[in-house]
Amino acid sequence: MDSPEGTKPPDASAPKRRRRRRRGPKTSAESSEKNDSDQNASAQQASGKASAQKPAGDRKPGKRRGRSKRPSSSRAAAALSKQSQSLDLSKNVEEPLSEQEVAAFREHFRFLLIHRRDLRLKINANEDLLLNGVRAPIHRGVCHHLLGKVERKHVLATAERLEPAKAAAFLTGIIRFSSDIEYVLLFLEKVNQSSSSAEATAALFQGFQRIEFDKVSSAQMRRVLQLITELFDAKERAALLLGLLESSSFREAFDQSMRDLPEALAHLVVPLRAAQAVVLHGKTNTFDSEALSDGVKLLLAMESKILLRLSAGARDRLFHFGLQACSAPHHRLHDRLKMLLRNFPKSDSKSRDRGLSLARHLIAADSDADARQLLQSLIRDRSDSSAPSRWLTWLDAERLGRIALLELPDDQKDGLGQGSRRAGIWLDRMRPVWVQIAEASSLASHQAEVEIIKDLCIPGVASLLESGTTQAGQPYFAVSALGKPLDQALREDSGLELAANFRVCQEAVGILNALAAVGVQLPDARWDRFTLDGSGALQLTDLAGATRVEVDAHGDFHFELAQSFCDEVLSQVRRHIVPAAVRSAVTDAKSCAELARRIARGHAT
Repeated sequence: MDSPEGTKPPDASAPKRRRRRRRGPKTSAESSEKNDSDQNASAQQASGKASAQKPAGDRKPGKRRGRSKRPSSSRAAAALSKQSQSLDLSKNVEEPLSEQEVAAFREHFRFLLIHRRDLRLKINANEDLLLNGVRAPIHRGVCHHLLGKVERKHVLATAERLEPAKAAAFLTGIIRFSSDIEYVLLFLEKVNQSSSSAEATAALFQGFQRIEFDKVSSAQMRRVLQLITELFDAKERAALLLGLLESSSFREAFDQSMRDLPEALAHLVVPLRAAQAVVLHGKTNTFDSEALSDGVKLLLAMESKILLRLSAGARDRLFHFGLQACSAPHHRLHDRLKMLLRNFPKSDSKSRDRGLSLARHLIAADSDADARQLLQSLIRDRSDSSAPSRWLTWLDAERLGRIALLELPDDQKDGLGQGSRRAGIWLDRMRPVWVQIAEASSLASHQAEVEIIKDLCIPGVASLLESGTTQAGQPYFAVSALGKPLDQALREDSGLELAANFRVCQEAVGILNALAAVGVQLPDARWDRFTLDGSGALQLTDLAGATRVEVDAHGDFHFELAQSFCDEVLSQVRRHIVPAAVRSAVTDAKSCAELARRIARGHAT
């Protein structure tokens, strides 16, 4: 049935709008805008249908879904990680834009459009078209000018007005096109306040890459370091700081602000600065020894894969300083040092020395089992070296405390012929020692000798290294035995050079004079009481029979011992002629001081 004129049937469709033919192709911006609007419209229709099909009153009880009020900062970190290398604001304004740069400017302009009111942007008609995406970015200078209209005061005011999570999201967009240190620091602080540790850590790491540290003030540098110490644990903190210190601008900014750092901050970051300079770059340590030690420990605590990426030279220095930093009583670095050692090439010329150094360290730390295992591997890998086998023999030898006793004749006695003497190796320092073991009949004199040696601090007199009691109940003590016995050196066919004889005489006179000055008297000055170390220095190692006496200002008794000692030593000279001035000094001098002085003059002549 036809409808009356002027009316439409109920099912009549709306009249179709006449399409106007568009001249010219669509721009990419218009195309994308249409797609976005179509997608939004479709989404709204789908949402409307869903609402119509299921009324709100029929919704099941439970946790309401919706947008999170606290946007994840991992998005901020991801945004920061997009290194906008295509957007270089230092380029000439007349240089044409690349496709990547056009896309980057579009992204920044969309952000400015969203926050146009917050930032109080004052723009003209052409700039409005850019913000709305109607006009594509074409001229670099115009785009730079538009970004430059963002004023710092409005950015900071907006960030402070928003809650931390929203402020962090807002600042993410600002930092994408501005590396202003103030923006980056404020962003990092907002992220720290609003996010989980993992999310904030990711964002912080990316944020640090944006900071132009050559423009950072001391106060801003302290804020950077404070953020690092607050959010990162010890291992992450060390790795991050080490990476930042590789940047010359960060390093210079840190060095300039170091004096103003609070003690708590300095304690955390100064050691890494020391380790970075000394270990990674082989420079002279300008920090104190404790700072370097703490820094080396921080380096060794890092993951193995980080350490193994270091250069061979840096790993060698880390191993060297790690041995020094790993000290009693904890010795917590052994596993890390062994890891470094395993990963050096076996063909490396220094591998043997490194292995022996670590073995020596393990023995000194009383980790004999680890040392034995390492020495056995050195024997397998370096069959040309005798040291590992010799050290294994010492570890398996008879022990007195930390002293390995050597297989030598048992008829050696002390200077009085009362206590037996054994040669040994002090394992704590791998040094040769003399071990004096008391006989039952000489316990009193043995104890008196121990007390005297403990109290002496005289150059050329051996120090007490260890004392105790054997399993048989015999008291013992050990003193250093570096070098060879003096009597052996003097009686060899070649003997000593003339200058070496004079040196022996001078040093013996000095030792005897010093003993007299502190009230300690030796019964004699026999040669077998002394040794010569590798440098030719004389050392008194046997004080058997020494007693305490009144201090003799003139040292008459020890002066007579000194004269007798020098006369016997000079009588052994066979290959040279002793100057008459030196011989007369031995017979004519009136004191130890005069005797030493005249020997020196006669030698010079």
